[in-house]
Amino acid sequence: MVLRVLLILTIVFGFVFVPVNVIQQVWTLALAEVAMMAYAFVILGLLASGLPPRRATWAFLLPFLVVLLLALATAANISVFVWVLLIPLLSHRLLGRRDGSIVGLSFLGLAAALMLVRFGFVPSVAQAAEAMDVLLCATALFVISLAHETEIVRVNRKLRARADLDGLTHLANRRRFRELFEQARYAAQQGVPSAARQVSLILMDLDYFKRVNDRYGHDIGDIVLEAVSRRLLAQCRQSDVLGRVGGEELAILLFDLDHADAMRQAERLRCTISATPVLARDHVISLTLSLGVATFRLAECSFEQIFAETDARLYQAKRDGRNRTHGEPVTSAARAARIEPAAREAQRSRGYEMP
Repeated sequence: MVLRVLLILTIVFGFVFVPVNVIQQVWTLALAEVAMMAYAFVILGLLASGLPPRRATWAFLLPFLVVLLLALATAANISVFVWVLLIPLLSHRLLGRRDGSIVGLSFLGLAAALMLVRFGFVPSVAQAAEAMDVLLCATALFVISLAHETEIVRVNRKLRARADLDGLTHLANRRRFRELFEQARYAAQQGVPSAARQVSLILMDLDYFKRVNDRYGHDIGDIVLEAVSRRLLAQCRQSDVLGRVGGEELAILLFDLDHADAMRQAERLRCTISATPVLARDHVISLTLSLGVATFRLAECSFEQIFAETDARLYQAKRDGRNRTHGEPVTSAARAARIEPAAREAQRSRGYEMP
């Protein structure tokens, strides 16, 4: 939006400044302004055709700043320096905090140098005061604009964290968990040298967690879930992704581990939770985990595929008595036993029973 406004203003203001510079016989600047008007039309057309805004910004902003520097150097009136005030805000809004600061500071430095060259290093007191007013005001605007951009970055990061993280455990939520899987899968499919080639998914469910909520209340249940999440996170590698994908259901993505290593890691996690009860206020609560583990070639599996397979193995661990890890493929009958209750519940919610 800011770029489009700048392009339109360049065209509109060109119809004012070009005749003025022609009348004052500043031919070089007049021709440069005509060229920028035409270039602004071109960039507007490219944007409409799908040119990425970031590329369009760089493509237009750098020539725009060159023409503005030419104006500072050749315009007949000293008042042209007032346009320096625009650059700090414009560069930050178009380029962001880092690139905008680099471009803005570079331009202010060049503008200051042009001022000294234009006045032959010995301007009159009035001229120096006018120019310094412009440059100091531009510097103040740069600092204010930088502070504003920094605050925007901070707020955006906070909002992104809220969107990506589970509010209770501060682990990746289901959306973010899937997003990270898809990013790793895309890198593997593109053959990125540093990309993982294999992925294991561990799906975990706290056994009888509903009883904890029913007996002690949801506040205690939340404390327990936070404590379990911290323990699991402490056992993860830096490259692992731990997320909360359901009420009491947690999941871990492990990259470039074979299935045997993934099973050993799952067993470590299970023992970590069962070995030490959780202290929640005045309550000592013993917990166990049921876990399902599946391993796939990362480039060849979808999120739905690996999640469904691991979920079937988790359910098999529960059928086998809970507090255990299941990492073997399950039978078709076991899969049907996993799916049928959910299907029956869906049918009941619609007001009729399955046969």
